Amino acid sequence: MLEKSSDVVIIGGGVIGCSIAYQLAKQQVGVVVLERTRFAAGASGATAGVISPLWHVDPEVEPMWRLGMRGLKLFPSLASELSEAGVDPEFRQTGVLKVAFTGEEVEELRRNLAWQSQLGFGVAWLDQAEVLQREPEISTAVMGGIFSPQEGYVRGQRLVDSLVQAATRLGAQFHQGVEVLNLRTEGRRVTGVVTSWGSTDAAQVVLAAGPWSGLPSRWLRQQGAPEIPVRPVKGERILLRKPGFLPRSPVRNSEAYVVPRLGGDVLVAATRVEGQFDEVVTAAGVSRLIAAAALSFPSLADAAFVSGRAGVRPATPDGMPILGPVPDVEGLSIAAGHDAVGIMLSSATAEMMAQYLLDGNAAPLEPFSISRF
Repeated sequence: MLEKSSDVVIIGGGVIGCSIAYQLAKQQVGVVVLERTRFAAGASGATAGVISPLWHVDPEVEPMWRLGMRGLKLFPSLASELSEAGVDPEFRQTGVLKVAFTGEEVEELRRNLAWQSQLGFGVAWLDQAEVLQREPEISTAVMGGIFSPQEGYVRGQRLVDSLVQAATRLGAQFHQGVEVLNLRTEGRRVTGVVTSWGSTDAAQVVLAAGPWSGLPSRWLRQQGAPEIPVRPVKGERILLRKPGFLPRSPVRNSEAYVVPRLGGDVLVAATRVEGQFDEVVTAAGVSRLIAAAALSFPSLADAAFVSGRAGVRPATPDGMPILGPVPDVEGLSIAAGHDAVGIMLSSATAEMMAQYLLDGNAAPLEPFSISRF
């Protein structure tokens, strides 16, 4: 049965929505999370799960860089908290290895190393022999690589499952298979949601529906507020299995990641297709990912194919998420648009969003405001 009222209703049961719910529940805030299908059914469950802001967040975009660094700092303690609550999110701080197979790739890595080595994270260059010593099955065509020891990876589905478990123990309510049909309003204030299960009143509603946050007439047009510039970007990943083979840490070449899984599978990710909402795993996508995996580890060409999965990422025009209140619509906030770094930035995003919902101070979220568009 759906709750009649709550302090906060969150629309969307991916990693962003569930992370915010967990942080609010830790502060004894009443929160209800509504998911149209299943928790982590979209991009959160189909992610590579790599926690590697040094490779995926631009240090020259200061707000994003701060968010990425904060997320990296938070992940070990967060994973420990979640494991203690009952579900291990399978976060492993194994480091991340980025490898080069051409002279141009070597030059690019060394340019990155120039600034990465100054961060105090122990980032270091590995020559060919050192790469092969670390990963004996890597292709002998490798020319070198950069190892970042403080980064790591998490299993997306398990992370969301662990957030749901931990937040539920703290009093949060989670419902899947519940579609939000529209927002309830009084004047220019959002007062709750209307769902396929009935209505719920709320002092605050957070739209964290990933790429579906950007469907124009669905959420905001009836209030005359600005459209949300979030577009869909489809990504596919596959699981392979080769008995006796498992890399020590995620290994990234110019095309794809090869990521170890605790059960013995190897995850290969990810493709990128703009403007598609479907979650079909294509033959072309699988073929490309297998070829990319074999570039780093030739023996994976003979691995057993276990499964494929696709998800749709939410992207914005400037590559930064949209976080915080919607101007001129009281009681409504957005947390969407993280593109391929949603898992990576989830913990820091949740920390900032929860603090705003608690104290109403939107200043720290200003760089991510929808007003920038």
